[in-house]
Amino acid sequence: MKNKIEFFLILFFYFISRIIGLNLSSYLGGILVWSYGLFSKRNLIGMKNLNLVFPKKSKVEKKKILRKMWYHFGRVIGEYPHLYKIKIYKNRNLKIIGINNLLDPLKEDKNCIYFSAHIGNWELSSHPLTQNGFKINFIYRALNNKFADDLLKKIRFKYGVKLIKKGAEGAKECIKALKNKENLGMLIDQKMNDGLPVSFFNKIAMTAPAIAKFALKFKCQIVPALCIREKGIKYKIEYFKPIQYSFLKKLGSEERIMLYLNKIIEKWIIKHPEQWIWVHDRWKN
Repeated sequence: MKNKIEFFLILFFYFISRIIGLNLSSYLGGILVWSYGLFSKRNLIGMKNLNLVFPKKSKVEKKKILRKMWYHFGRVIGEYPHLYKIKIYKNRNLKIIGINNLLDPLKEDKNCIYFSAHIGNWELSSHPLTQNGFKINFIYRALNNKFADDLLKKIRFKYGVKLIKKGAEGAKECIKALKNKENLGMLIDQKMNDGLPVSFFNKIAMTAPAIAKFALKFKCQIVPALCIREKGIKYKIEYFKPIQYSFLKKLGSEERIMLYLNKIIEKWIIKHPEQWIWVHDRWKN
């Protein structure tokens, strides 16, 4: 019953958002989530994580980061109903840098995996791929609310993303996609209980090694992708130089590859702390 009530509230917001347009929907989402988030239990997790990562920052600075994060996260949620309408080449609100770093390997029929983190509006990082005619298979963790999860899948399907659920069956689908030279995308900044213990901000965090496993097995290049909010609904999507298979092989192990990728994400977070989702219990046990 609780899941159904939550879903109807989400559905109500979804349809209201569609009616009022992207600008207002983004703003309304920011206000609503900011109002709720600051007084939620998740806010305490966020403060705990900030204490771990930024021990020298004052409490005032950390509270400011959390306030901005909740507002930003709410805006991301408010933008979901409009994602499928955003055209990368007809939108003055999107600045795209380094797209050929991702497209060139695909055009050359090379295996390629791109990754991002829960920072900025990560959903937009797949748009340049799908709108250039490439298939994208994105690994994701299903939402606890099945009804909301189905809605999210429909939204993502509208803008050309095929979702692959984490788990054993999902791993088989990923292998099939890579064998077919299809692109694979994933967010790699969340905790995986049975993952590898890898340093993240100099603290051990259980880390999903899938991207390292696939890259080593299929000789993939790895492309870091970052989508950051610049102002309002204006975003910058940046694709960095591919990390070549030869370099990954030289690193020699999944642990060392994941440490290298974690260091990339750390730099993003340090530069844009208010746009990373601090309220995930990343360092739990």
